[in-house]
Amino acid sequence: MKHFFFKYWLSASITLVVLLLMLLEPGASHWLEYNRTSVNDGQIWRFFTANLVHLSPQHTLMNLASLWLITLIFRSLLKIKDWISWFLILYVSNIFGMHLWLTELNQYVGMSGALYGLIAACCVAEMRLKVKISALLLVIVGVKIFAPKIFGVTSEYDSWIGGFVVEESHIIGYLQGIILGLVWPKSRFNQPAFAQLITKNKL
Repeated sequence: MKHFFFKYWLSASITLVVLLLMLLEPGASHWLEYNRTSVNDGQIWRFFTANLVHLSPQHTLMNLASLWLITLIFRSLLKIKDWISWFLILYVSNIFGMHLWLTELNQYVGMSGALYGLIAACCVAEMRLKVKISALLLVIVGVKIFAPKIFGVTSEYDSWIGGFVVEESHIIGYLQGIILGLVWPKSRFNQPAFAQLITKNKL
């Protein structure tokens, strides 16, 4: 157990913060959500903190489950300081991207956009390490993200999470993740974690 928390302390810390903020709702969202008016008034911390608050307990748990799935699959891909950098970059850039391009969006909470960016970045990084199956995962995730816009598929999660899904946040995060995976120095990658996971499961 001690080894587990040492290896996954970053995701564990994010989880604890998110769960604590869930208990402090609705006050937490009032101060931490993305709010266009507040950001324009200088409250720029909301570019980061909007990722940490959510619409409901269901929304919270769904995002945390995704966070841990990505972490458990790809943890060995990067050193911890690179993981910290990726989280900071994707958290801030996803909200900032929506601020620039979704001018009609006034409020936003949740980290799903950043998480799509994270899995996209991991897939691209692994593709650079010659893991071909990561390209398939990248395509599958891309189809899931773009389907609502291309085919008019509506989200089945809106009523369950207590609000509407901002599909554009997923698209923005996904594209940002691809860019991050492409520009990050290849010398900083450890090993192809996804391929290693598949190999272990075959044994």
